[in-house]
Amino acid sequence: MEQKSGKPAVEAPVRVAVIGVGSMGSNHLRVYDTLKNVDLVGIYDADMELAQCRAAEYGCHAFENLEDILKAVDAVSICTPSSTHCEVGLFFLNAGVHCLIEKPLAVTEEQCLDLIAAAKGSGAKLLVGHIERFNPAVRQLAKLLDGRASIQAIETHRLSAVSKRITDVDVVADLMVHDIDIVTSLARKKVVSVVAAGVKTFGSPGGDHVTTLLRFADESIACLTASRITQRTVRKLSVTTDTSLIDVDYMNQSVDIFLRDRVELPRADESKEREYAIDTVVERLHVRRREPLQTELDHFINVILTDGVPLVSGEDGLSALRLVWQIQDQVRNSRNADAE
Repeated sequence: MEQKSGKPAVEAPVRVAVIGVGSMGSNHLRVYDTLKNVDLVGIYDADMELAQCRAAEYGCHAFENLEDILKAVDAVSICTPSSTHCEVGLFFLNAGVHCLIEKPLAVTEEQCLDLIAAAKGSGAKLLVGHIERFNPAVRQLAKLLDGRASIQAIETHRLSAVSKRITDVDVVADLMVHDIDIVTSLARKKVVSVVAAGVKTFGSPGGDHVTTLLRFADESIACLTASRITQRTVRKLSVTTDTSLIDVDYMNQSVDIFLRDRVELPRADESKEREYAIDTVVERLHVRRREPLQTELDHFINVILTDGVPLVSGEDGLSALRLVWQIQDQVRNSRNADAE
């Protein structure tokens, strides 16, 4: 049963500000500007010149400090560097301001737990920005699997070319974390073992091409590969169940279902028993395409207006990070063992 927050209800439009207007924050601005039930109040960024530029573009206010924002908003998107998520998040959550915090939730377990506790203490909503959970194809897959099939294996590939976009974290924290969140949300079972190995390029803070094998309590498995040194962009997930194989393409937002079928063969001799062959039937699920960020921010606003439950909670964000840290340890330990 859903628990209500006990906070006074917010009426539409929800007053929103974006904290941090770099690449991701600018996308939040763009989408909020198009959503119903949203009043885009303003922007804050350490770079005041950038904040003023974005504010002029969207017809809102460039705040000079966070204290002034408290009086003007119901909710914020926090798109600042990961190392600041805890400090900024606690500032708003403790004041009862609803927060969408971009992934990762924070950089340590203690910080994550502090954010979760602050949200519970004030009754503010906390949504973690794992954007792929809001991909229409992933949402259709979750509905398709919900109680209808037994998952046996999951395989994911998230491959990218070399990029200067992220330089302070490895590929597990940068890319694989998306698939970790999705795989665990689909499996709904405890992870009982983690095995991982990776390739580290010169100058990288960690692995740049990593493969991980997860085993769940029900004996199902998941194999995840993430790379940012592959000269091809791939975003795919496959689920093997007891009845079918389901392929999801994140970029095309497509879901293909492969089913086995028995086909009766023509009989040359009527006296013989019927003969059958195994055929494969392919069905493409209809997916209504939509930008995942638009769905995510729409969900955030709806959760606030209805006192609903966030699809990706603070606990979900911490759970994904715990696996990220385990995988990073495995990659580091395997590299150290090779060096001995």
